[in-house]
Amino acid sequence: MKNIIQFLPEKVIQQIAAGEVIQRPSSVLRELLENAIDANAKMIDIFIKDSGKTLIQLTDDGIGMSIDDAKMSIQKHATSKIKKTSDLFRIKTKGFRGEALSSIALVSQLEIQTKKREDIVGTYLLIEEGQVKKQFPINMLKGTRISVKNIFYKLPVRRQFLKSSRIEFQHIIYEFHKIVLAHRNITYRFYHNDKIIFYFKKASLIERIQEIFKNEKKNLATILIKKKRIFVEGFVSVPDGSMKKGDQFLLVNQRCITHLFLHKKIIHAYDGFLKNFKTVSYFIFIFIDSSLINWNIHPTKKEVKLEEEETIGIMIQQEIKNVLFSQYKVKNKELNNYNIFLSCKSLKKNSLLNNLYDQLYDKEKIVQQLENCSHKFNEFNESGTFKKNFQLTNELYHLVYHHKKEEIKTFQIKRKYIIFVLNDEYMVWVDQHRAHQNILFEFFYREKNLISQQFLFPIKVKLLKKESISLKNIKNDLISFGFHLYICKKYVYLYSIPEHIQQNMLIEVIQNIITYNFIKGKKNNKKKLLQIISKSASIKYGTKLYPERMKCIIKDLFSCHNPNYTYSGDPVFFVLNKNFF
Repeated sequence: MKNIIQFLPEKVIQQIAAGEVIQRPSSVLRELLENAIDANAKMIDIFIKDSGKTLIQLTDDGIGMSIDDAKMSIQKHATSKIKKTSDLFRIKTKGFRGEALSSIALVSQLEIQTKKREDIVGTYLLIEEGQVKKQFPINMLKGTRISVKNIFYKLPVRRQFLKSSRIEFQHIIYEFHKIVLAHRNITYRFYHNDKIIFYFKKASLIERIQEIFKNEKKNLATILIKKKRIFVEGFVSVPDGSMKKGDQFLLVNQRCITHLFLHKKIIHAYDGFLKNFKTVSYFIFIFIDSSLINWNIHPTKKEVKLEEEETIGIMIQQEIKNVLFSQYKVKNKELNNYNIFLSCKSLKKNSLLNNLYDQLYDKEKIVQQLENCSHKFNEFNESGTFKKNFQLTNELYHLVYHHKKEEIKTFQIKRKYIIFVLNDEYMVWVDQHRAHQNILFEFFYREKNLISQQFLFPIKVKLLKKESISLKNIKNDLISFGFHLYICKKYVYLYSIPEHIQQNMLIEVIQNIITYNFIKGKKNNKKKLLQIISKSASIKYGTKLYPERMKCIIKDLFSCHNPNYTYSGDPVFFVLNKNFF
């Protein structure tokens, strides 16, 4: 009987390996640029024709190669950067696997022209299908010129999978931008079809960002973190409503990477500031000891494993939050009529609001003015401008979060707003219903092992047929939130409920849950259930609150991940300056 398992031919093995590294013309440019940077180039010229399908040529003034090194460079796993196993755990160069030129040589017509400073003449090599076809000496300056012609010309199946010239050129520009962002001490000239497209001289990071991304000039804020073996610097966007799509670059030790965990940490720093995270821009550089990085998990080194990634992610997220809190973006013309507090740094120490607090219940005029303000707050919410522009300041966040409970003076107006004064400087109005709604939403979202309050006798609620089906579809989610229940025909029996839900609100909570038609297996079931529970069980307007209860709500609110807005985007609080009264 003939065996059906056989070894792959060597040529097929090489082409498979080459395909992992060289996926399209932009992959070639990336590898050539990285080699030029490792060769200590100070000037790099790039020539592209037909979006890289016909020609990708790179000329640098780096250290160059001898004739033997040039021949060796196209061999598989030939590298000058790794000599022993321990070197794999302290990678400090762009290339290290010895795959770049060997892979390129297998999928294109490759020309190498190179000369070291001390050599009298340079070397010319023509390589096809990984083999040297021509070799002769040439007269040239120090450095290297690599010409990659007719990519995938021997692999028509691979070539037909290339996209249009426009799309392939976009990929090339993207790879080029990643390099010029990271390595700004090099001069770059970029030509496409004999026309110069880019000319970048040495520049700072902000200058380079503004050179490449014209729309990023005005709304960038600096971040800076220094901690032991970790250094983070860069810029993040401050929401201004004008951006439709952001530019996002994350670099570790000057190499642009894809890191899902860190990306999520970065964009979720904007929770409460933005709804569409695609508009977030960031240019973040992480510098970390090379022994804490594992580059050897992806053929093109795009992905990386960091030993302290969780710590780094939390640090970056908190730094961005601090930056956003301090970058108080607001349209002055829209707010002047309401005397809304714009910057607590601009206010001087005074006792105006403290005196107001002491006199509040004695002066009808002041009470009336505060009631009028509540109407303006409602008008402002309905207009939509407040929702788009208001953001919590860094000073306010820290003052509330670090205040001792007994130092926060609170009072209630119209049984709707909790008002408190901080540092004799400004007055904060908190919508009690929305604040408690946020607190409950985050509590149920974050907590895992919820404590339930049990009933002596189960509470019985009658159900319609469709309500019973809907409830069965989310029964497991309800149990995970602390509801212990039993559904039998036309009734649901509740044996216990989460401790954060008051019993007098239970019927309303259940009625609102069964009103919504939950479909089994739908992805947003849990989130929708959270929204219904938190809104139904939150403190209602018209509820009288005692000082201790109000202080707890304030503390809990500003401990939330997102104290600014409800999940539906409504503002939870606003701040008045001293000039309002």
